[in-house]
Amino acid sequence: MKHPFFHSFDLSLTFMQKLAQVFFSAFLLSLMFAPAAQAQDWSESRLQNMYLDYLKDQGMEGWVDSDGDVQFKYNDHSYFIEVNEDDNEFFRVVLFNIWPIESASEREQVEDACDAVNRSLKCTKAYTTNDNVWMAVELFVGKPDYFMPVFMRSLNVIEQGVDRFVEEM
Repeated sequence: MKHPFFHSFDLSLTFMQKLAQVFFSAFLLSLMFAPAAQAQDWSESRLQNMYLDYLKDQGMEGWVDSDGDVQFKYNDHSYFIEVNEDDNEFFRVVLFNIWPIESASEREQVEDACDAVNRSLKCTKAYTTNDNVWMAVELFVGKPDYFMPVFMRSLNVIEQGVDRFVEEM
């Protein structure tokens, strides 16, 4: 037969274990919903304004295009920053329409050149869209404004990608 003291100890230990499970479950749920709460703070217009202000601070003129993305010119090339309020931890800057594809045989050469870019440069994606070549850098940045420290490097690696693409063609 158990002593009454030990019986109450068993009950309090079980109670403490259940209480710890409840607190741990609540903690896990708060982690799951934290990104959703953070995402609600960044509307499309707030993201657009942040990108436009940053470009202005860098000496570049930007404007919002018909898709809601932010376009700008850099070294005589037209770029856009994708504005995505549904996934604002994702950052994407694109140099579009750099090489028109004019034939089926050229398409094969273009695909090989894109593969060479994708293999050789970090974070750079070369791909075809509507019979044209686009070049992009895509990153997960954690918070929308965390793109700033790597923005110029992103533009530079895109330009390196263009150079590599042209060499392969």
